[in-house]
Amino acid sequence: MTMQPPDKTKSMQNGPSTTIIQWCDELRLNRFHALIFTLAGLVLIFDGYDSQIIAYIMPHLMKEWNLTPVTAGSIASYGFLGLMIGAAGFGMIADKIGRKGGLLICLAIFTIFSGAAYWAPNFKVFCILRFLAGLGMGGAMPLTITLVSEFAPARIRAKAVTAMFGGFTFGWAVAGLTAMLIIPTYGWRLPLLFGLLPILFVPVLVFYLPESIRFLVSKGKLESAVKEIRKMENAAGLEPREWKTADLALPATPPAGSFKELFSPRLAVMTILIWATYFCNLLVVYGLATWLPSLLVKSGFSMVKSYSFGFVQALGASAGGFLLGYLMDRFGRKSGLIVAYLAGGVAVWMFGIVTGNISLYLVGAATGVFVIGAQIAQHVVSGEVYPTHIRSTGVGWALTVGRLGSIVGPLLGGYMQMWGLTFSQYFVVFAIPSFLCAALVVMYQVNVKQEGLEIIHVKLMNK
Repeated sequence: MTMQPPDKTKSMQNGPSTTIIQWCDELRLNRFHALIFTLAGLVLIFDGYDSQIIAYIMPHLMKEWNLTPVTAGSIASYGFLGLMIGAAGFGMIADKIGRKGGLLICLAIFTIFSGAAYWAPNFKVFCILRFLAGLGMGGAMPLTITLVSEFAPARIRAKAVTAMFGGFTFGWAVAGLTAMLIIPTYGWRLPLLFGLLPILFVPVLVFYLPESIRFLVSKGKLESAVKEIRKMENAAGLEPREWKTADLALPATPPAGSFKELFSPRLAVMTILIWATYFCNLLVVYGLATWLPSLLVKSGFSMVKSYSFGFVQALGASAGGFLLGYLMDRFGRKSGLIVAYLAGGVAVWMFGIVTGNISLYLVGAATGVFVIGAQIAQHVVSGEVYPTHIRSTGVGWALTVGRLGSIVGPLLGGYMQMWGLTFSQYFVVFAIPSFLCAALVVMYQVNVKQEGLEIIHVKLMNK
């Protein structure tokens, strides 16, 4: 099989040779891709479960430990602080040791400490364990986004990333279902113990999850890269090609994980815009997710019924992420995100004014599709704009800044309840950041679809 690099990529810097770029980006979707996307999605199911179960046990913690809404909100905020540090730290670590190794460490960390919270004797110990678990949960996100972004064929990258990240919101749905079935009978601790089960998944990742070919080539590990390429060739039904060093060689790159490069002249504006978008939307996502069950109970719904609303919202998010991924691959990244954030703001506002079970379920599903789904779709952009040697760093820091919103959201929700805001006023306040996200996306410097990662980066560099 002979391939010629397209002329438009001949001048690329800091990326593997155009031959291997073109080959990876144009390869048909096959079982090798499916394995990667499935394994990454399973990690995020575990991550999503551990992240969201806190919302369902929150009312029980408040009752058992006599916590105020603000104090209870700080439990979530401790976890989000861990998420914030983990996303930045493991993002940079993965640009040094690899996506696979970093992901294995993250999975082990959040599994052990999430499960250990089952034995927490008091509020203080519980907060410490949630913080430690958050380190691993936060790190898993940028690493899965980066890994799938680097393997996915260019024409379906948005769909691949959003479908994979749908595992995270599916984990939210599993948490809601677990809460409905387990907590009323067995109490709030048992769902935390289930968090230990994913430790059994670590050996599966060790044997079956590949390392990113782009990462291996960027580190000069050409033999390892060729081994992974052979697996892809076999899965795609292609005859093995004799890869030459020139096909795989990489120009010299800056040190991996360089934070300063995120603010280089050509990347600074996009970095700031992406960070601001993450902050605003995650403020909404977690401001709602943390307090929705408690708010619904205060409005007269039973505890079990309040769990069902969160379950529907999470299912909507999983479907919404993939829908938006399709729109982004079809019409461009900016178009899909702008529609999502505008629709999300309307859905959040309507949650506070509709009445009746059916209406609330429909609006709850809409917030899942367009608010949480928009966050899933946002990861596509952050996984594309940075070059390989700082991709995990870029995604990790975007999530880290977003986690500031995750901390502010639950605290703001707690304060609004103490200030006496009504149910409808609560949702009006949280609709505003969604509309702001749409305005931020309008200012994004590139609007791409179905293009190679290196080509996207070159377009941004030429702005």
